[in-house]
Amino acid sequence: MELNQPVKPNPEVVCTDVGGKEAVLLHLDTKKYYSLNATGLRIWQLLSKGQTPAEVIGQLQAEFDVTPEKARESVIDLMNELISEKLIQTGI
Repeated sequence: MELNQPVKPNPEVVCTDVGGKEAVLLHLDTKKYYSLNATGLRIWQLLSKGQTPAEVIGQLQAEFDVTPEKARESVIDLMNELISEKLIQTGI
């Protein structure tokens, strides 16, 4: 996965924000539900706005006052899960 490579949510995935602190994702093809905590929701929102993973890492550092390493780890870990479940698309 390239950190400067564009990523976007799979169009078959619906995101429902639950009170701003978590979200539920529904993959319309597989009918599977996934939950995101506040950090995961923020990553999803930023990716949905067209930010690259590198930009998301920088934004998380500013918003959550975390180290660059922790922000990078959080973004990469979540993105790997989202990719494996076909919730986001890379190489677009």
